[in-house]
Amino acid sequence: MRASIRTLGAWAVTAAVAACGGSTPPPVETGGSLPPPHDTPPDTSSLPSGPEPAPSADLVAGIKAFDAGSYADARKAFEAASKKAPNNYEALFDLGQACEKLGDKPAAQAAYKAALAAKPDLDTAAAALSSMYIDAGQLDDALAVAKAGLGKHPGSAALHEHLGVALATRGDQDPALVELEAAVKAQPSEPMYHLTLAHWLNAGHTRGAALHLDAARDLVKDDYPMLVSIGFEYRMAGEFDSCVKLFDRIVGMKDGGEARTDRALCKLGMKDEKGTFADLQAAVTKEPTYAPAHYYLGGRLASTKHYKEAAVEYAKYLELAPTGSLAKPAAERLKLAQEAAKAPKKK
Repeated sequence: MRASIRTLGAWAVTAAVAACGGSTPPPVETGGSLPPPHDTPPDTSSLPSGPEPAPSADLVAGIKAFDAGSYADARKAFEAASKKAPNNYEALFDLGQACEKLGDKPAAQAAYKAALAAKPDLDTAAAALSSMYIDAGQLDDALAVAKAGLGKHPGSAALHEHLGVALATRGDQDPALVELEAAVKAQPSEPMYHLTLAHWLNAGHTRGAALHLDAARDLVKDDYPMLVSIGFEYRMAGEFDSCVKLFDRIVGMKDGGEARTDRALCKLGMKDEKGTFADLQAAVTKEPTYAPAHYYLGGRLASTKHYKEAAVEYAKYLELAPTGSLAKPAAERLKLAQEAAKAPKKK
């Protein structure tokens, strides 16, 4: 459901972005998750100041259409509202949200810029625009917008988070962590901030991720995609026991190829070969089309010199994901397994 500036006072770019090619990424093929998204939850710490524009009929119609999922109709209504009142920052911001839902990123950026031109201290628009710039790899632009927004709203968790992600993506690890920690401090009840900070701690091989992963785990309740991402980061942090325990819970929620493969890799970190093999076998049985499970099962089979069976699994991965992130090593390992299977056995 859409939350307007009028109803919440702040809008981050979470759910609205996901449906239009935004920044919440899907799990990668290595049995885990891509870097946590820099989308952010609603941050109500800084309500727009001053009198708000009276809602026009077009704006009301746009909000109603947006809430109903009719994003094209919402866009038309918000465009009409903004044309009649070019300085109506709410209509402009809402137009950006609708355009994001429709996947029209240039139009969304233009709308957010116009909203900021109409109301320079509109931190919600600054957060949305900086997020889009990060997605597009325009890090200098993202940094400029986030910094400008923080100059007007120093307590904005969303802007601290976006600035941190932009800095981290650019390779400025230490100042990035300062900003990401500020986001957590400003809004400690938001699990995504904890998860994002944990990810970048892991990426920089810096200790301390486990504390934030524990916090995120306890805050998300039964949010399956978030729990999978947290489990992946537990593994990256070397917290294999916590990783296995969390994936026990996840498998209980939804038993499939992804969860089984991720748990297998955590068990491998604990040197539980039997458990690793059992989970990978279950993964390919329960979800035969989940390519990474075949790749990792091939690896376990090859490690026990079952080269013929390993070759079958590597070939299956390549059949399912010929351009996947593991395609190159799968092809190399397939060739080695086939050669080993043909080699005469030593007496």
